[in-house]
Amino acid sequence: MEIIRELDKFAPPPYPVVALGNFDGVHLGHRAILGEAIKRARAAGGAAFALTFDPLPARRLFPDRAPAALVTFDDKLELLRDTGLDGVIVIDFTLELSRVTARDFVKDFLVHRIGARAVVVGHSVSFGHKRAGNADAMVAMGREFGFETFVVGPIRADGLEVSSTKIRELITAGDLRTAARLLGRDHFLTGTVVRGRERGRKLGFPTANLASETECIPPDGVYATRVVLSDGVRRASVSNIGMNPTFNESARSIEAHIFDFDRDLYGERLRLELVERLRGEIKFESGEALAKQIAADLKRAREILA
Repeated sequence: MEIIRELDKFAPPPYPVVALGNFDGVHLGHRAILGEAIKRARAAGGAAFALTFDPLPARRLFPDRAPAALVTFDDKLELLRDTGLDGVIVIDFTLELSRVTARDFVKDFLVHRIGARAVVVGHSVSFGHKRAGNADAMVAMGREFGFETFVVGPIRADGLEVSSTKIRELITAGDLRTAARLLGRDHFLTGTVVRGRERGRKLGFPTANLASETECIPPDGVYATRVVLSDGVRRASVSNIGMNPTFNESARSIEAHIFDFDRDLYGERLRLELVERLRGEIKFESGEALAKQIAADLKRAREILA
């Protein structure tokens, strides 16, 4: 899959089909949009592209209030690659770009620079200055500029309309099972293993301490998880997210105990897949009481992950 960051150097194929969106999380709704673009491109002998932004517009426009991203940008590209797209066009989202009208955005990027023959959007798409552009506007501009427009959605799963906002709400509430059904996969955190206080090892449960680059982290508690190692091997695990109140820690940590595994992982990049929340974080009277509870958590996590 080609990553295009400089449109001035982009040589469009004869029949480009463009799916427009932020694609945060690349959830089932996004996959429906991308799948439609791929289908239309293949039928016409063309190529399918996703057009997305870096950073996400909200991060640039109101950084203090921007919602937590579901995935890192690199993870988003990897998930987009898995859909079968021919390429991803990445637009640097600047304050200057935010002032471009919806019509000018379509005319400049989709028509003149990319030469889109078809455009696929979600039913709730918004684009252009003050988010004035929507699906109906895209249909009208397609007629004006000579490209076909296909509007996808809404997509529903588990009785819920699939959206990044709804998935974020579910993760924040600790409902990872429902979030996974809307994502089409388990929510995961990506980061590097860093040194912690090694209290888990002293209790008999060594852990990998993850410095998460993923912003959307579920509430403090204990989780049944899977760790995807840097070589791609997936291992069952149980993880704690929180402040370790038994030891009066002052900083939040993410620690994964990998079953039947004791290799040094310091400095390695991992993916932590969050499957189910087992319980909230509890302050125990002693390290021994905590170790007893951890053993019970491991047993329950093994049952869930089996």
